[in-house]
Amino acid sequence: MTVRNLEFLFRPKSVAVVVEPDQPSRYAEVVLRNLAAGGFSGPVISVAAKRRSLFGIGTHLRVDELEVAPDLAIVCAALGDAPQIIAQLGARGTHAAIVGPSIRDKMTNSEVLEVRKAILDAARPHLIRVLGPGSAGVLVPASGLNASVAHVTAPRGKIALVAQSTAIAAAVLDRACSKGIGFSSVLHLGAGIDVDLADVLDWLAADPETEAILVQFDSVSVGRKFMSAARAAARNKPVVAIRGARVETRRSADRPFSTDDIYEAALRRAGWVRIDTLEDLFDAAEAMARVRPRFGERLAIVANGHGLGRIAADALLRSGGRLATLSKETVEQLDRLLRTGSPPSNPLALPADITPANWAAALTAVLADRETDTVLTVYSPSAFAPSADVATAICKAAQDTKRNVFTCWVGGNAMREAQQIAAAHGVLSHDSPEKAIAIFLGIVNYVRNRELLVEMPPSVAEDFTPDLAAARSALAEAIDAGLDTLPARLARRLLQAYGIGAAEYPLAGSIDAAIRSADKIGYPVDLALVLANTDGHEAAAAGLRSPADIHIAVRGLRSSTRAQRPGRRVSGYRLRPSAARSGIAALRLGVADDPVFGPVIFLRPASAAGGRGEGSVAALPPLNLALAQDLVTRSRFAEKAPGNERAALESAAATALVRLSQLLTDIDEVIGVELDPLHVEISGVVAQDFRIRIKKRERKFGFRRFAIRPYPKELEQHVNWDGRKLLIRPIRPEDETTLGDLLNSLEPEDARMRFFGTMRSLPRSQLARFTQIDYDREMALVAIERGSDGVERSLGEVRAVVDSENIVADFAVVVRSELKGKGLGRLLLQSIIDYSRSRGTRELRGETLAGNLRMLHLAQDLRFKLKTGADMRTVDLRLPLREHEEA
Repeated sequence: MTVRNLEFLFRPKSVAVVVEPDQPSRYAEVVLRNLAAGGFSGPVISVAAKRRSLFGIGTHLRVDELEVAPDLAIVCAALGDAPQIIAQLGARGTHAAIVGPSIRDKMTNSEVLEVRKAILDAARPHLIRVLGPGSAGVLVPASGLNASVAHVTAPRGKIALVAQSTAIAAAVLDRACSKGIGFSSVLHLGAGIDVDLADVLDWLAADPETEAILVQFDSVSVGRKFMSAARAAARNKPVVAIRGARVETRRSADRPFSTDDIYEAALRRAGWVRIDTLEDLFDAAEAMARVRPRFGERLAIVANGHGLGRIAADALLRSGGRLATLSKETVEQLDRLLRTGSPPSNPLALPADITPANWAAALTAVLADRETDTVLTVYSPSAFAPSADVATAICKAAQDTKRNVFTCWVGGNAMREAQQIAAAHGVLSHDSPEKAIAIFLGIVNYVRNRELLVEMPPSVAEDFTPDLAAARSALAEAIDAGLDTLPARLARRLLQAYGIGAAEYPLAGSIDAAIRSADKIGYPVDLALVLANTDGHEAAAAGLRSPADIHIAVRGLRSSTRAQRPGRRVSGYRLRPSAARSGIAALRLGVADDPVFGPVIFLRPASAAGGRGEGSVAALPPLNLALAQDLVTRSRFAEKAPGNERAALESAAATALVRLSQLLTDIDEVIGVELDPLHVEISGVVAQDFRIRIKKRERKFGFRRFAIRPYPKELEQHVNWDGRKLLIRPIRPEDETTLGDLLNSLEPEDARMRFFGTMRSLPRSQLARFTQIDYDREMALVAIERGSDGVERSLGEVRAVVDSENIVADFAVVVRSELKGKGLGRLLLQSIIDYSRSRGTRELRGETLAGNLRMLHLAQDLRFKLKTGADMRTVDLRLPLREHEEA
């Protein structure tokens, strides 16, 4: 995962278009025309790649000599010739190449794969980044670069578009241009054999010209790489995705979730918003880019009439939204203002003859209501209040509040001026109540997903202590026996080691014993017929409500077993409750593996209930209580429970999810879990039947098999330093304030030594970026001291950012100015050295100003190699971390 050399793709100073004279290319013609029309200021070179043969034997392709080594080359040639062309361009100094739609003369799929590998082999020695093959190119309007086959020129803007589909990219671009929407960049990925979606997201996340990102994609190949980049991009910029679901969307017994379920879970965890239609794509992106920070879910609707207000409210409630309940004070104020004769409510129906001034007064009153978060105004043409005057009044009221105001202008030509006024004032504007509600709910989901984004489940259990010895002994016994599925006895031991209830009901040896067992358990019951010499059961009957039912079920089960398994002896009957005492329908909770995203936790109705319905949800581990609660809430399994019981039932299910997630973190060998049926009680969950699949591991993977790495709690260490008790731990999202305080504490000279400039503070967006990190890509350790008032303070921080191959990590360290020279910097730097060495990084690298004598002496003491930097003002610091490389 790297953005290395992507600046030559997005910000080239020179461009070459490589064509084959023997292979006329319409692609080359369009690219050359677009480059000329785009206003690109650098040199654009058209160069030929000519075929040559020796004595008619073999064919060699030679690229003409170039006066300038182009930063970016666009290869318009047969696919089979692309490797030769890229190798020659790399030798001449090219850093990026776009391999466009190519001629594939009767090439088989295997031949195409071989050529793609050859392209990568040709690019790798020269560090050329390759976009494509099959890419329609890239546009960067700010620099006039249009190295694409786009049929229109995109105006400059703050939205980036990344697409896997050429047709969708063209359609979105055309639609945006017709509406006057501009772009910071537009890029079509093509096959993405090198530069893929994750790489582009990494670039755009740091691009100052981009404020929002639109992504169209179907699939990704490496889940962990994608999730890392997706989460990084969403930390500071809204990301809206439209993804076409593949034909394979069905769930099955072996895979109890669809591909679409998994991508929905991934995008949710990444903090993205998924849009289903192209029509909503830009509305959602613009809305999220312009929405104010004070956003809430309680919506009040103000309309000039009952009908439109009710339509908007119905659309909101059908989709699970929340209508605000106006406070008593607001109702009284509106009653005095409107004098309609009926108590004001939500939606608020304004009288037909209301004036623009009273429109503003009513809206201001609702905006001031303490029970309201956001307001939607719905206006239809009125002879008493012209739309332009109402728009002006609404915009004035919207500017005087910190709350968000959505406007809806229902009609035709009469609404255009009002919509223009709203747009000019930066107020969100829509032309139908349904669209306004859809966008509002999209932002609600965006805000919720952003909250999920900052959740950092730990790698070590915090709220309970699993019995790891019991869990590992159960696994070891099964693995030593060569089993791939845990027997019920061992599965029960494993689940109970993590505090997950696993039912155990004694075997009844006769019908009378079965009836006594049913009386003890309580009706209704499920009865399973158990055959001799088996661990499970062969046949079962569910929902038996009386001894008579048991007699009838036993006769039927024994008869069918004799027919299907002649000669097999029945050893007894096993009974269990058919339903939870809580009255809640049974669930199916489990874990299955996805080839892209790894383990996936799912929750859905029990198989006996058909396992279908809106309650089928999935999530990517690891989970903490907040993430588990979100999954439980979305499943809606307890929505019919009494209010005083619902929270306890949801808490029990969420706790079980967290513990199952921790089991996956701790126990590598578990590859599949089925708890079906799972009964949820107020006191906890009980798995009535369970199946756990295992696999012997040659090496430990741990959290590395997850698409998202958990918070590395195992790196926390308590230390005594200078008579003070400190906690050195990985940075967390909630450290944003303490990190800002640390940087603000620096004296000007210390800030100059750290940042090579006068900066002493960072904007909030940067602080969020530095505290919400992906622990796979970088590690930041902070020294935390807790004061007598319980408030935490950061005394110092060290950070290392590793490259995609885990070869080199760049580090930086900073401590409070009043603490320098006391050894805290050494303590932190040694901690990051130990961490980097433990993960196999080859070298730690840093840079400091030549006048930073303290840092230079510390680096020498820790065996760094020092070398004068390129500009003579700096010193490069390098520390080999592997013994054989130090020799």
